[in-house]
Amino acid sequence: MRKIICTALTFILFISAPAQDKAIRLIVRGDDMGYTHSGNEALIKCFKEGIESSIEVIVPSPWFPEAVKMLQQNPGVDVGIHLALTSEWDNIKWRPLSNGASIIDSNGYFYPMVYPNKNYPGQSLLENKIQLEDIEKEFRSQIEMAMKKYRISAISLLI
Repeated sequence: MRKIICTALTFILFISAPAQDKAIRLIVRGDDMGYTHSGNEALIKCFKEGIESSIEVIVPSPWFPEAVKMLQQNPGVDVGIHLALTSEWDNIKWRPLSNGASIIDSNGYFYPMVYPNKNYPGQSLLENKIQLEDIEKEFRSQIEMAMKKYRISAISLLI
């Protein structure tokens, strides 16, 4: 719900901001590329059909290598990085690219939540002794990997 509210607020702020040419533009961004094979295919299909023009890729996600290949085959896509510190799904997880011990659970995966959640007791970043240095190291690792594998045009902080 929080993500929906933030997206709606961003959209409202974007269309209400004064434009220099007074034209209203809508930019549709695809999110979470790299999460699954089917998601990668869907995002590229939406780009090819003109529905979206911008895609954000999660670098430490399991299908990132495929996402890179697909994005390279579609050079017109505006690509951004979806920086990740959480892996909220129960049956598919991702691990950090760095060795930041404070940002992982006992199995070596990112915690599922940022904020405490009654369904995931003790499994949020804020309930654990996270270190700012580990977060910085991880974000740098994700940015460097994205730049190494693909020319990235934007960075979005979505954790």
